[in-house]
Amino acid sequence: MIKMLTVAVLVAGLAVSFMGCKKEERAPQTQQMPAGHPSMEGMAPGQGMPGMQGAPRVERTVIVPKDVKATWKSVKLTIEDKKAKTSKEYTVAVGSELAVPNTKVKVKVLAFLPHFMMMDKEITSQSNKPENPAAQVAVTDGGKEVWKGWIYSMHPGIHPLQHDAIDLKLVGGVSK
Repeated sequence: MIKMLTVAVLVAGLAVSFMGCKKEERAPQTQQMPAGHPSMEGMAPGQGMPGMQGAPRVERTVIVPKDVKATWKSVKLTIEDKKAKTSKEYTVAVGSELAVPNTKVKVKVLAFLPHFMMMDKEITSQSNKPENPAAQVAVTDGGKEVWKGWIYSMHPGIHPLQHDAIDLKLVGGVSK
């Protein structure tokens, strides 16, 4: 009887020991961003800036340097017709408007900056080299402006146009 009691105590002791030794689980680590960088919480990979939907819009003056104006006259855009499932590249002069075929959509190129740089109160080009090409465009549908913003050739996923009929991408600038 004492042997059975000893065996029972040993088995119970081993069972308690094994249950207490389960693998320690760690919380998933998040990547630390530099000081002052907005939180990436709630972001899916490839999305634009987090939390910008509800943030107050900051108006910045667009300054196109003289050498940029003199060098870059047009931009190349790729426009996808989502219904026809076709894409075509267009060259549009800065200041001009393109009527997208088979739609009521028009795309106006407001500015082109070969080296896009945003500061507190202005947006400009850091140089005349195509280091970070960006175009400011306004999109109208049936005469009503539906989107105005910047598109980037190297970062097409940042603040992209979201429209039922078309998709819009900047290929780059066209110099003289």
